[in-house]
Amino acid sequence: MQKRLTEAVVEKLKADPNRRVEIHDVLVPGLRLRISPNGKKSWSVMYKVAGASIDGKRGINKRMTLGGYPLVGLKGARELCLAAKDLADRGEDPIEHRRSEVTGRQERRFDRVVARFVELHAKPNTKKWRDTKRLLETYAISVLGSRDITSIDRATIHALLDETSDKKGMALARELRKHLSIMFNWCVDRGICSFNPMAGMKRRDLQYVSRERVLSIEELKLIWNAATKLGYPFGPIVQLLILSGQRRSEISTLQRNWISSDYFEIPADNYKTGKPHIVPLTKAMSDLLNDQPIWNGGEYVFSTTGGRTPSSGFSKAKIRIDKLSGVSNWTFHDIRRSVATHMARAGVIQEHIERVLGHAVGGVAGTYNRYSYLDEKRQALDVWQKVISEVI
Repeated sequence: MQKRLTEAVVEKLKADPNRRVEIHDVLVPGLRLRISPNGKKSWSVMYKVAGASIDGKRGINKRMTLGGYPLVGLKGARELCLAAKDLADRGEDPIEHRRSEVTGRQERRFDRVVARFVELHAKPNTKKWRDTKRLLETYAISVLGSRDITSIDRATIHALLDETSDKKGMALARELRKHLSIMFNWCVDRGICSFNPMAGMKRRDLQYVSRERVLSIEELKLIWNAATKLGYPFGPIVQLLILSGQRRSEISTLQRNWISSDYFEIPADNYKTGKPHIVPLTKAMSDLLNDQPIWNGGEYVFSTTGGRTPSSGFSKAKIRIDKLSGVSNWTFHDIRRSVATHMARAGVIQEHIERVLGHAVGGVAGTYNRYSYLDEKRQALDVWQKVISEVI
């Protein structure tokens, strides 16, 4: 049945309870309106793809649904019909084109893009890829989950960072911003996005600020005493940070099989520079480690799971130490900077301090046997133990 369709005509058309009715639009050839016996109305288009036949002519007659009425009105149905026929005239099958678009939208879902980014970029290129994965999943996917990543604009990112900052603090929002920016740049390079909505974003409140905080010997004493009151596992972790000047991540994940009689060795896979790092043990460090429990379930020295996993929850421990010590406005990394500063004041030469801290050394000096400078590092730590002896 052919009709000159108008919005009013479409609305008034009635169903035949005995059969499905199909009306052909006179104005736009190929457009069909189907009315089922129960009164449901839906649009479809009939088309033939140019060049789809073996002899190079148009292919067989095909039908593609365009949507139900009234969700899709007459005007919208005509536009969709013309677009589909235009594709067919250019040799593209509208059904395959739609399927490709749907697949593309699924692949551009924010949660799926994050999973690909972690697997293809973060995991092979960063040691702390699990932190990146957890951060993006917990604070970005939870908000942007099924969104098409190409629809995410700068205002959306600002709102996400504002909410994160308000609820979880500036430090976490700062980290989230960093990892999101890296991910969007990766997406642009991969052609997933045409632009990075965070490019040139000005968030002075989330900028990284170089810290210069050096804890005095008296402050280190207060923190040491607070750590004693705090107890296992965070108390001895903090005290070992003070004694060794190492990074929190390496001390908190220390394993029994890394420890020898007079030093411990952090394997290359667990160290920031990608090279093994040996830390000589002073008497105070040995005594502290000997006082820690030996677990049957795993190798981690500082653990609340019987040695199977390292301890976590440093933010809460830091709050308790602040209250117990009365020292504020400091971070765990400030301990490392403070150890280096006080070593220098005690006369330890800078190169030996750098070796103790495990900093990467460039040039010819950077290529060395892992046992090189072991004596110098031991002497430096012995000097530091004398300086800090009144504290411990």
